Order: sequence, then C-alpha cells, then structure tokens
Amino acid sequence: MKYDRALAIEKATQLFWKLGFQATKMRDLQEELDMRPGSIYAAFGNKEALFKICLLNYAEQSRLALDKYAGLNSNPIKAIYDFIKNMAVKAEEGKINNCFLVKSISELDGNNAHLRQYAQDGLKDVESGFEALFLEAQEKGLIKQESNPARLAKWMQIQVMGLRSYGNSQDNASDVVIMLDEIFNSLKQAH
Repeated sequence: MKYDRALAIEKATQLFWKLGFQATKMRDLQEELDMRPGSIYAAFGNKEALFKICLLNYAEQSRLALDKYAGLNSNPIKAIYDFIKNMAVKAEEGKINNCFLVKSISELDGNNAHLRQYAQDGLKDVESGFEALFLEAQEKGLIKQESNPARLAKWMQIQVMGLRSYGNSQDNASDVVIMLDEIFNSLKQAH
C-alpha cells in the first residue's frame, strides 16, 4: 500500500500532540496511520525517530507560517498579530490549542533530552522570526528606538504560550482574540 508521507507525519503529529510522546504506543500509531509496524519502521524508523520528524516538521511549518504573514504584511507588527491570530482561529475550528513544541518540552524529561532539544530549537527559531520582525518594526518607526527587539521577541513568545494555554481552557475562541488584542494594545503602549 502506497502512503502519503506528509499526511502520515501530520496524523502522527496530531496523535503525539493529543497523547504525548510517552503515552503514544506503536499500536496507536499503527491505527492512526493505517500502516503495519514494518511499514512504519521502514518509512520513519522507531517511535522516537518519528516523533523527532514530527517536531522538526511542526517547527518548520510554524516558521513558514510566520514568514508567510511577514510576506503578506508591510507592517511587521501586523504580521506577528496575524500569525498568532491564525492559531486562535485554528483553535476555534477544534484543533488542539497548546503548542506542540511547548507541550513536548513540558512532557519530556532528562531521558529524552535530545528530543526536548529539538522542540526548544523550534521555539527559538520562531522567536528569532519575531525578533527580525520587531527589528524591522523598529527600523520603520513602529516601535521605539530604545526597544530591544530580542527582549520583545522573548516577551511575545511568553505571551503566545500563555495565550495558547488560556485558549485551551476556553470554550469561546472570541475570548482568546480579545486577549490577543490586549497583548498588542499593551505592546503599542509600552514600546
């Protein structure tokens, strides 16, 4: 049976995201991917190797999405806003709201430090995208010259993590968008 690699990675990501790395069994992956164990091993390696692929793919897709919004907006602050809002809209459509990378970092212990590092690197990559956009905003006079783009990127990453966790506990996605607006209002006032 021929399989769609991208679809299989997406399905595995959703399963790992829902259950976590530790709780996901090969049997779960077999059922979700509709693949026999030998086919999974041949295509991806073991569970750990597949999880790594899922982390790297998710991180890459996140950065590509941020870059897409940067390309669509001449205002870099609006690009960040639209990127984050898109995650809230996905949550409204019933997708899992907590960030897969953050959830993985929280779950993985010292025995899986190498996997945890992939998730941390993915977050750092998005943070560096935020930093580049804040630097551009500074150059365009959209934020104060004395603002520190690297610090703002870290602050925004923390806001996103909190917003996504908050969104996971809410039934109404419009509350998440209201809080997103509050984050960006405070950004305008302070920086």
